[in-house]
This record gives sequence, C-alpha cells and structure tokens, in this order.
Amino acid sequence: MRLKRYARRAIPGVIVLAGLTASFWVAPPVSGADFGVKLPTVKRIDIIGNRSFDDGALKKRMRTKESRFYKVFRQPTYRRDMLKRDVETLHSFYRMNGFSEAVVAIDSIETSAKGDWVKIRLIVNEGPQTVVRAVRFTGQDLIEDADLRKGLKLVEGAPYNATLIGADRYTLLSKFFEYGRLAAIALAEVRIDSTMVDIDWTMTPGDPIYLRATRVTGMRSVRERFVRRELTFGEGELFRTKRILDSKQNLYDTGLFNSVEIEPDTIDIASRAVDLLVQVRERKTGYLESGFGVGNVHGNRVFGELGHRNIFGTGNTFSVKSSYSFQLFPDNQYSFSAMDFRSKYMRHEGELRFPHILSTWNTYSVGAFYEKDATVEPIIIKDLGFTTKVSRRFSRQTSLLVGYSLERIQRLEVTEERSRSRRRALDANFIRDTRDFYFNPQRGTLVSGETRFTGGFLGGEDHYYSLVGSVQRYTRLAENTVFAYRIRGGYASAFGDSRATGLPIESRFFIGGGNSVRGYKENSLGPLGSEGDPRGGRILLLTNAELRLPIPLLARYNFGAAFFLDGGNVWNAASEIRIKDFRFTADNGETSRSDYMYGAGLGLRYYTPVGPIRLDVGFPVKRMPEMDYDYWIHISLGQIF
Repeated sequence: MRLKRYARRAIPGVIVLAGLTASFWVAPPVSGADFGVKLPTVKRIDIIGNRSFDDGALKKRMRTKESRFYKVFRQPTYRRDMLKRDVETLHSFYRMNGFSEAVVAIDSIETSAKGDWVKIRLIVNEGPQTVVRAVRFTGQDLIEDADLRKGLKLVEGAPYNATLIGADRYTLLSKFFEYGRLAAIALAEVRIDSTMVDIDWTMTPGDPIYLRATRVTGMRSVRERFVRRELTFGEGELFRTKRILDSKQNLYDTGLFNSVEIEPDTIDIASRAVDLLVQVRERKTGYLESGFGVGNVHGNRVFGELGHRNIFGTGNTFSVKSSYSFQLFPDNQYSFSAMDFRSKYMRHEGELRFPHILSTWNTYSVGAFYEKDATVEPIIIKDLGFTTKVSRRFSRQTSLLVGYSLERIQRLEVTEERSRSRRRALDANFIRDTRDFYFNPQRGTLVSGETRFTGGFLGGEDHYYSLVGSVQRYTRLAENTVFAYRIRGGYASAFGDSRATGLPIESRFFIGGGNSVRGYKENSLGPLGSEGDPRGGRILLLTNAELRLPIPLLARYNFGAAFFLDGGNVWNAASEIRIKDFRFTADNGETSRSDYMYGAGLGLRYYTPVGPIRLDVGFPVKRMPEMDYDYWIHISLGQIF
C-alpha cells in the first residue's frame, strides 16, 4: 500500500521532469562557434511602428529569436545574414496582407561592452492597406457566381495581394475542368482606386472535352484489367477532374501501387477529345508487418500481419493477423512489483477479400477468427467464429458494410450467465467521414451507425438486437487549436427465448475509463452484479468535449495539451433514467449507480505520424462511496475520438 501511494505521488513529478527534459534536449544547430567564432546572443528584439500586427505575430515569423530563461543549454545567437533574411520575410508578410508600401528596416543593433550580447531594434512603416472592394464575373453562364467565389483568396474585404491572382485563376479553371472545359480561359482585370481594388474576371468556358482513349502503363505482375476496373471514367464520357482524382485514390486503395499518375496524353481541341495516360508503379504484393501499441482497454498490445495483395494474379487479397494484449501496470500501480504480463485480450483472424464482386463496386470478404477477451474482470469471453461480409463505398466519405457471422461463445468465471451458446448474427455498419486527417483531425465530422440482429429467424441460442449511433465533430479555433466533441448512444434488448436469461454480457455496454469517461476505472460505471463486479447495461449515453491546443515553447517539439470534460453511464432500463441524475455535482451519499457521471481533467500529448501518445489525468466530479482514489491516470496511443 505504501508503494502504491508513493507511485501515485511520484507520477506528476515524473511527467513535469520529462516535459522539461524534452524542451532542453535538442541537438544544437550549426553556428559560428563551429568555425571558431563565438557569436553574441540576442538579448532583446524591439519592434516599433507596427500597428496592424503585434510584436508576437511578427517575431513568430523571424528565425532570429530572443533569449529566454528556460533555454539553458542553447541561447539564440545573432547572425546579421539571418537578420537580413528576417527583414525580407517581414516585408513579404506585409505585402501578402495588402500593405504594398510597407517598409521594414533595421534601426539599430546595440552591442554589449564585452560583445557577448546584442539588442536589436526594427522599425516598421506600414503605409496604407489595400483591400478588395469588388469581384465580378462575366462571359459565362455555366456556373453560378456564388459557386465561382468559393475557394478564392481575393474576395470582397480580403487584403489585396497581387501574387494571389494566379492562384485564384487556377481555382476558377479547375471549376470549369469539372465540366469538361479543358480549354477554358480566365482573364483578370485589376483596377486600383487608392486603397480599394476591383477585380473583373472574364471567363471563356470553351467547348466540352470528351474522353477518347485511355492507355495504361507500368504493370509487371498486375494485370491491366485490374487497373482499369478501378477507373471511374470511360471512353465517350465528359472529362471530369473529380473522376480522375477518385480513380487515383481507388488505385492506391488496392494496396498494389506506390505511385499512380493520370494525366492527359493528347488533347485534340478541334475534335473536342482527350486521351489519358495512366502510369502506375507496383509495390511488393507480399508483406509481413508487426508493431506495438499502448492503451487503457486492451493495455499494451503487440501484433503481426502476414498477407498477399494479389493472390495468383487474381487481384484478390489474403491476410492473417494476430494480436496479444496485456496490462503492464494494472490499477495505476506504476511499480515493477505490480507488473502483469497476463493476457487481457487476444485475437487471431484470417480473411480473403474479393474486390468488385460480380463486376460491381462491392467488395466481398470471408474469414474466420478466434478471440479471447478478459477486459471486463473477472469474466473471460472466448469467441470462435466465421464471417462473411459485403461492403460498398458510395463516395470517398460514405460507406456501408453488411455481414453475417456464425459464432461459438464460451463464458468463463460467470455466475449469472449462460456458460456457452451458439450465435448467428446479421450486422450493418454505416459511416460518413468528412474529417481532414484520420489520426489527428482538426476539421470535419464523423457520423456512424451500427446495428446487430441475432437469433430469431436466423437460428442460434442468443436472441437480441442492438443499435448504436455516434457523432464526432472537430472545429479548428486557431492554428493547431481544436475543439472536438462526441455524442454516442446505444440500445440493446433480448427477445424470444433469451428474454429470460437477458442480454449476453459480451453484448452489453460498458463505460468508464480512458476511452469513455476519464477519471474513473475501466468499466466501473453502471450496474453491478451480485458480487459487486461490473455487469454492463442495455442503454448507453456518452458525451465528450475536449479542447486540444499546443503547449507554448514545447509545440515545436510536437508536444500538445488537452482539457476535457466527459460524461456518461449505462442503464438496464429506461425507467432507471431520471432527470435529476444528470446534475453536475452531488454529495457522495446522494450519488447512485444510475447517476450520469462526469470526469474532468487535463492531458499531455506527444504527436507522432500515427497519432498522439496520450497521457490524461482525470478527476471524478461525482464520486461513489466505494471509490478510494481521487484521480486516475490514462495512457494510450491515439486520440480518445
């Protein structure tokens, strides 16, 4: 018990020490000291005359930096060549924001008596700002003016920057390319009236261009017809850039290619025809991969996968996956004596996938799996099953999957459950994903829905159905600052012969922990069994809100922070849900298992290419009388949602 208390007290100090060490431990850049010259440090940078942008906004764009007390091992040094480049950078910054007459100059450089530091003073004369007053379009009636304005940099009220005319021209032409107008012309007439600018665009759409022929090159082991079946365009169709981009993505999604280029081969304006060239570069079709991860639910995970992306040249794929998880430090006991390598979760599976089954855009797969799940202690669930699925992607953002499975379930360490059962199930999953980045989104929405029906006319010994829906939304508030929220709800119910025994425990909803309501132990919320163990529930409601932002001074080293508020619970029946249970706070004696529980806290993020390493410290807002902890630490790889 003493060791447990000592570990809990030591963890915050270790985190702070690790953060400070990361801020100091950086490789020094090449400087004059490498050539035997000791450069003076930059003690201070003063900027005067700037009215439209504060000092911080300007200094952020400079490579010359000021000294700071926390930079113990590497103080910023003064280099005149770098300072001159900084002045040009600030010039460009002002011009981009409509200050065409702005002047930035070095006013003075004060050097100490010993020559070991300098003070830099810059002077800014901004001049007037030129703003776009009007943008007009003439010469075409193919596209509405409102649609033409979308995506333009130079619109009414924006600072005028002449270099953006070219970018806007490309944006306008791309809109006409989508209508097959490859010969479209966009001419801009710019009129400057003092500090106001009017831009008149004259558009000439030209005649529509149609696809005449498509040539495919670069294959070695992949057959040409497997390339052509991924193309969303055909001969005689109107040329559309969106279909070109979709075709490229389809080819990448096959996993057969590491390079895909689709470009016009020849354009015949007189015949209004274009020939396309599809160039691909194949990747190795056989692969062996392995990796590891960390998390709260499945603990520490190691996994491996063996597969082939083009079996016998048929374009079909085969894979075998295996994963093993264990909870190295259970119950927040971060000590070597508490280490536990026992399996918490194990899964082995194999799958065959047949893309474009029956010459459609559907993918058919068949597979088998064995799973052992001990994440809800002390119960152990063993599941051996066979699955068959059909999936369809309607667009880059929208997909649907329908599957059928045969399963044999074994439940160990249960006292109130059937120990064995056979299951036949139908599943359906719908996803609409407009997020900008899978691993760490900053914009967009993810909407998902899933349903399962088992037993009934399908047969088997388990008879129940379930519905789960989720909405996740991401909004970028500032550079690298994101507000995200999630709402998730679910309902499940047994019927027929299973009404007496109830919903199987592995099909119930569990909540509490690092991936749901932080500040509480894993699966600790909701109904309890006769022996005080978590039993899950039939009704789920979960809400999460999180503010993700960079850490000053440490953001350059990929460190970020998060502040969060989670809420949720599970219930066995709708009659257990009461309005008063959603109050934000309550005395310990007034809190029941049906209360909607809240957890708040903060977290540290270290961003990697495959998502952030996440460390969260959650504090329970509501407490149960039996809770013997004041906070809970959650460590995982990847955002909570």
